[in-house]
Amino acid sequence: MAGTVHATKRRPLGRVVRLPVVTTVSRTAAVSASRAKGTLAATKQNQCHRSLAIRMRASVARNQQVASDLGGEVEDGGAEGGWRNKGKQWLVWKFGGTCVAGPDRLVKVAELLRTEIDKGRRLAVVLSAMGSTAEEPVKVTDQLLRAVRNATERSDAYKEDLEKLQDLHIKAAMQLLGDDTSGLYEEYEEMLREDVKNLKSMLKAITIVGVTSNSFSDFVVGHGELWNARLFTSYLRAKGLSSAKMVDARDVLVVEPSEQDTVEVDYPDSKANLDIWHAENVSEEEDGNFPLVVTGFIAKRRDGRATTLRRNGSDYSGTIMAALLNAECITIWTDVDGVYSADPRKVTDAEPLQHLTYNEAWELSYFGANVLHPRSTIPAMSNDIPIKIKNFFNVDAKGTLIDSQEEDFDSFKPRRGTRWRSVVKGFATIDECSLINIEGTGMVGVPGTASRIFSTIRDAGINVIMISQGSSEHSICFAVKGTDAEVVREV
Repeated sequence: MAGTVHATKRRPLGRVVRLPVVTTVSRTAAVSASRAKGTLAATKQNQCHRSLAIRMRASVARNQQVASDLGGEVEDGGAEGGWRNKGKQWLVWKFGGTCVAGPDRLVKVAELLRTEIDKGRRLAVVLSAMGSTAEEPVKVTDQLLRAVRNATERSDAYKEDLEKLQDLHIKAAMQLLGDDTSGLYEEYEEMLREDVKNLKSMLKAITIVGVTSNSFSDFVVGHGELWNARLFTSYLRAKGLSSAKMVDARDVLVVEPSEQDTVEVDYPDSKANLDIWHAENVSEEEDGNFPLVVTGFIAKRRDGRATTLRRNGSDYSGTIMAALLNAECITIWTDVDGVYSADPRKVTDAEPLQHLTYNEAWELSYFGANVLHPRSTIPAMSNDIPIKIKNFFNVDAKGTLIDSQEEDFDSFKPRRGTRWRSVVKGFATIDECSLINIEGTGMVGVPGTASRIFSTIRDAGINVIMISQGSSEHSICFAVKGTDAEVVREV
């Protein structure tokens, strides 16, 4: 099912038109559509969109062997990795920065976790760095990045940035661990002050040379997740869960940078690292009854350098961990009641969707909906692990379930009233887009015209959001980000 959207009047060659792109999502796909003046008897599939889907499916195919390995060792009777794979007993919960922004919210996370632990569930919690609050409007990650930026600009303001972060975490630790008599608070404070001292020394060196690197920035930024995970693990121990274990993801996850500012996960090495961590940190008495607290967002490269999982990396780290643990389910805790049928800020009667397939979630996220990044679903999809989107601030809400189950639908039955709910799942938009129209009689019937156009756009490093072409082959329209429009005109 394909179409093109928002066509405009016939315009001169290269004319730029700014507009939002709208799409709807059906049973398995979202469709971008527009009306052009005249009749568009045929249209071309969104090439960039299709390329994205192909890359994701290729990644899924590459991970099929990994998925087999994750479950194969138990079936073959192998002992190594059995603690992860046996019976899909693990649940993985991922909490974003908003859910862990301060000690009060960490207490609530612990209460939710304790409820599941008391039921005998095996639970791994993946934590982000503290998010922003009314008292502290700057996220921890952003403040760490600002410290690096200040040091690069040879400003001593980086010291103030780090001291603010130190005070923030010490205050949270005092509230969570102040009544503990086993030395957990003192241990945490000593670790925190040592980290901040070391970071100040490193940033001092940056102020001298005036330059930094992505690897160094990744190392610094990762401390937000480390500090939060250590604090939460200490709090669990203070509250009686003495077997709680913290996993520094840099000791487990191995990744390598790939194109378009993403990373590729080395699953075999990561799986082996997780088994080594288990052998070194979990005793026979604890095995089967220990909650895991895992740092989100961070990882390491094959050469041992610290790195991050890039944009939307925290959710990605959650689904990766679910795949490594062969989890029964992964829950993404956020601040909304699930994936909505439309942006509630723009559509007042939008409502949460109870179910989506992986494909539908891909499509909605591609067109700007506030759901998982498409790559975040790949580890779960490869291992057929359902994803739940739940509201941390409204735990009674049903949320949205994302899995591989297609809904039955008979297209020959009448589609009236509420029956359309089973056909169209939602609407999503991409704002700040520009529509580029290239036309001319010399394009008609000339082979390779589209190839030359889009090869040029590719070479300029510009992503094409949508493509449409009329059956006359007299013109080609495509959409790009508004910020790329002038570059397109120049090339």
